[in-house]
Amino acid sequence: MQKRRRQLSGVVLILALMLLLGACADDRATSPTDDGDGPNNQAQPNNRVDDGNNAPLPPESDPGRVTLHRLNRAEYNNTVRDLTGTELRPADDFPADDHGYGFDNIADVLSLSPLQIELYDRAAEMLVNEALEIPLTEPESQGFEAEEVGSETGGRYQDSAWNLWSNGTLESQVDIPQTGQYRISAGAFGQQAGPDPAVMVFLLDGQEVGRVNVESEGPNFETYSQSLEIEAGAHTIGVAFINDFYEPENNADRNLIVDWFGVEGPFGVEDGVNPLRERLVTCNPDEIGVEACAREILGSFVTRAWRRPIEEGELVRMLDLVNLPISEGDTFDDGLSLAMQAALLSPHFLFRVELDPDPTSLEPHKLTDYELATRLSYFIWSSMPDDELFEAAARGGLNNAQTLTEQVERMLADEKAFALVENFSGQWLFTAALNDVNPDYNIYPDWDDELKEAMRMETQQFFWEFLQGDTSAWEMFTADFTYLNDRLARHYGMDPVGSDQPVRIELSDPQRGGILTHGSVQTVTSYPTRTSPVIRGKWILSQLLCTEPPPPPPGVEGLVEEEIPTGTLRERLEQHRADPTCAACHALMDPLGFGMENYNGIGAWRDEDTGGFPIDSSGELDNGTTFNGVGPLSQILAEDERFVHCLSEKMFTYALGRGPVFADKDDLEFIREGFMEDEARLQSLVKFIAHSDAFRYRRGEPEEQAGE
Repeated sequence: MQKRRRQLSGVVLILALMLLLGACADDRATSPTDDGDGPNNQAQPNNRVDDGNNAPLPPESDPGRVTLHRLNRAEYNNTVRDLTGTELRPADDFPADDHGYGFDNIADVLSLSPLQIELYDRAAEMLVNEALEIPLTEPESQGFEAEEVGSETGGRYQDSAWNLWSNGTLESQVDIPQTGQYRISAGAFGQQAGPDPAVMVFLLDGQEVGRVNVESEGPNFETYSQSLEIEAGAHTIGVAFINDFYEPENNADRNLIVDWFGVEGPFGVEDGVNPLRERLVTCNPDEIGVEACAREILGSFVTRAWRRPIEEGELVRMLDLVNLPISEGDTFDDGLSLAMQAALLSPHFLFRVELDPDPTSLEPHKLTDYELATRLSYFIWSSMPDDELFEAAARGGLNNAQTLTEQVERMLADEKAFALVENFSGQWLFTAALNDVNPDYNIYPDWDDELKEAMRMETQQFFWEFLQGDTSAWEMFTADFTYLNDRLARHYGMDPVGSDQPVRIELSDPQRGGILTHGSVQTVTSYPTRTSPVIRGKWILSQLLCTEPPPPPPGVEGLVEEEIPTGTLRERLEQHRADPTCAACHALMDPLGFGMENYNGIGAWRDEDTGGFPIDSSGELDNGTTFNGVGPLSQILAEDERFVHCLSEKMFTYALGRGPVFADKDDLEFIREGFMEDEARLQSLVKFIAHSDAFRYRRGEPEEQAGE
């Protein structure tokens, strides 16, 4: 059966490659439209009207277009989780996604390589096998004749058994179907000599898991066993003889004679229910017929996987895949597995497909309700639509302003909206880079994985509160609260909070408060051995104010490191700025970074620089505004309108999966004005983006532009 499954997997890969080569033109394909008011009705912008609910209407503008959008790693993991119920994360083993405009969900840079196709094939097989697995209800045995396995050293064949006449091992591979309690056993006796009986060791993956004294002297074999828990998957089991004894002068020779060994289990299985299978396999082919059952299962599965209703012709081709293994003597499950794997390898699953009625027309048209549902779900959840969103799309009302607002509010209230925290704020604020930082332990001995995770959780929970509540985004700079556990509180020099998990605490210490004081931010904007006012200042300009400083001119050398500091880092940077070629950029960045210099390279407060020199955290901005310390700097940033403009542009980019262009200026202005009028609440920003033309509409692209 395993051989057959491998062959069928190869068929799936070939079929998927044919689909990818033949159907990736979906990005420029023609889509039929309804003439009525159903979900496929492609209304033009000049047909838009207020739906009678006083919802804000975006301006009429060019919505642009998004390239055929491949699922990135986070989206793939979340999608298969919501599709099958799996806890596996196969995309963790995929190649890292390229970034564009600061995010890893930008369609133009999400390419597809042959390696990814192979990994998609492997993931599809693994996911479907897990979903269709029928759990064991009775223990199963896998046994091996010792003489057939043999040992390369220390043994020989003897009377339909294997004589380990010196220390040696007998091992064989097994496939453990599911995690549980198992029993490794062996039939053996000892040829005894010396003061002790023969000792046999039980092995799992080459490691000892138990040992027994084999006191039996034969000729009958006794059964010896060792019980243990084994995880599902491929393993090696075996036995070993470890106490050889030989005195030739007395003709004394201790040996271990092994007849067989094996593994049995799992034991204590409560029931034979696979909840993933129960979720997907909703009928019995023996009761209603193979085709009817396959239609029912695949009609639902493929519709959800492809995020739009499967067409009859597509379903017929899927049924052909089901019948292929059945015609060769295999089971209904084998056919179902083949079709499901093909669905997961289709471009309709791997890509977020949007079609243009006329691929070369610049005339804007509404997304279908299913396409809009998909955009919405991957924006807020980084995953596929749920049943309620699918139902709204099926009713054809998702493009209704009130319905769209209701769905956004519902989705933001769902815990899956935490994906915006992980995938948007983590990349916008750079805190996702915590996985890649390696502070020097000799300089920062407090750094460890526990502290890193505490920092990540602080910033995530901080942003989550702004996303879930009514607090203005301006207060991200001046907030008098944060989220700490005992580990991070100790690192910050604060009293314990009494919890290993982040707890919301009110702040009264002027050293803490606002995003600029978070250890995560301080760490990702530092070098492994010291802080970097330059990187910190650039982070504020580019990430919070969207004021990207120009790149350094060619040939400019970086700051020379001193083994024994002769002054503060600030003093050395000011000397560096004396060079006119460096002054223009550093005059913008350095003062902002100086305001954060009281925090070391992992975010702990300090009054002195390396070498014992006092910290000067004052600064003067290019407009003449002065400040002293992170508190006044945070207040300045909280009053800078560039922050709201920047945050709007960053989330707009993330939501659409493309960079902003000149034609987006009206939409961006519509979003910013609505965002600010609602006191810069993040939920309002999400809603205005969802209502914008750029989010709800798209257009084609002339052939001459597509070829450029």
